[in-house]
Amino acid sequence: MDSILKSLSTKSLREWLSSRHVRELLVVFSIQACSLIASLLISLTITNLLGAAAYGIFSYGFSWVNLLAVFSCMGFEQLAVKELPAYRVQGRSELMRGYFLYATRRILLISFVVSVVLFAVSYFFKQPADDLLRQGLWLAIPALPVIAMINLRFSWLRSFQFNSLSQFPDKLLRPFLLLLLIGVCYFFFREELSVSMVIVLSVVSIIIAFVTGNYFVQRKVLLTVSGVAPLFEKVRWSKLALSLFMVNGIYFYLTQVQLLILGSFRDAAETGVFAIATRLSDLEGYMLFALNVVLAPLISKLYAEKKIAELQLVITRSLWFGLLFSLPLIICFLFFPGFFLRLFGAEFGGGSFVLVLLTLSQVVNFATGSVGYMLTMTGHQKIAVQLLVICAVLTTGLSFLLIPTFGKEGAAIAAAVNNVVLNVAMSIAVFRKTGINSTLLRIR
Repeated sequence: MDSILKSLSTKSLREWLSSRHVRELLVVFSIQACSLIASLLISLTITNLLGAAAYGIFSYGFSWVNLLAVFSCMGFEQLAVKELPAYRVQGRSELMRGYFLYATRRILLISFVVSVVLFAVSYFFKQPADDLLRQGLWLAIPALPVIAMINLRFSWLRSFQFNSLSQFPDKLLRPFLLLLLIGVCYFFFREELSVSMVIVLSVVSIIIAFVTGNYFVQRKVLLTVSGVAPLFEKVRWSKLALSLFMVNGIYFYLTQVQLLILGSFRDAAETGVFAIATRLSDLEGYMLFALNVVLAPLISKLYAEKKIAELQLVITRSLWFGLLFSLPLIICFLFFPGFFLRLFGAEFGGGSFVLVLLTLSQVVNFATGSVGYMLTMTGHQKIAVQLLVICAVLTTGLSFLLIPTFGKEGAAIAAAVNNVVLNVAMSIAVFRKTGINSTLLRIR
């Protein structure tokens, strides 16, 4: 406790609060907060205009598309955050240009093939069995290659330290544009408004966000290597990207697996209730996400410079800083879950148990800190992959065991067990491998 108080007091605290990464953190968090508000407004609009089943269809389709877009990137977006800052310091413009060309061609090809395979499997095997869920998935599939390119290209902006600019198109423009498009359609085509129309509007907003963000990428990133002859390190990039892909891909899989299995065994309405409860519990993690955006390149830099004490200070203070913003939400969801769920409609009131359980597990997630980035940015991605694979097997088995019998409550139990086991195990691994205590409570 003494070390905590020492790290949060006096002149050094004032200096830390005025530092560049805290300012960036506040900007990124503000963007995340606006994105959060827009996301909630979208959920409220869909559920109140079209019902729980419509939201289930919307969430199910984009869960598959977002999941496979991450897999289509094959770790090349994480490779950018890890490698491009080093290339810039070393003046290796030819390697940067080679990476940009190689990553773009590879991700475009993979995402297109994955989209075709996903549609073919769904069409010929009639999966999911629910006709409405299946049709919603088909409408969302064209967005898959675009989302994959958004994930890739916006990571380039982060690697050039344009953290807030990298968030603007996807976190601000995209959701508010979707809200505007839904509002316009509701005003002019109220009777015809359906979940299919909302999915198409969402795809349009994704494309516009990509075009806008691509303009920033061209001006801020690609112009710096314009005219440089490219140099390729395909084998090295592919090996490193694969290990980072395993970490990022399994992480994302773990956030979607319960919703996907629930949609396969239960109806769209129950899937919609679980999706809303999950969305609410994720709000606590938005500050942690903002922390990760800013901290990831900083962790890599300070660890490479062997400034462990400074890195420990940054990690601890950033986490306590983030807790101040997340604590009100945690208290609200634990004590008034039914109130917040019923804002989306009376049929969502039955998700209180799900919201409380997921909120408790998110507390553990937040308390253990940025454990995934701590392992990957310090070169310990191998142990991260091992822990993620163990948890993926455990969670998938638990989901198939519980969800067919207990529905959304079973999905919540499986998700909560995964959150607790994975984050505690990773925080122990971080301490053993780096000597850094990533948790809120520093023991030493």
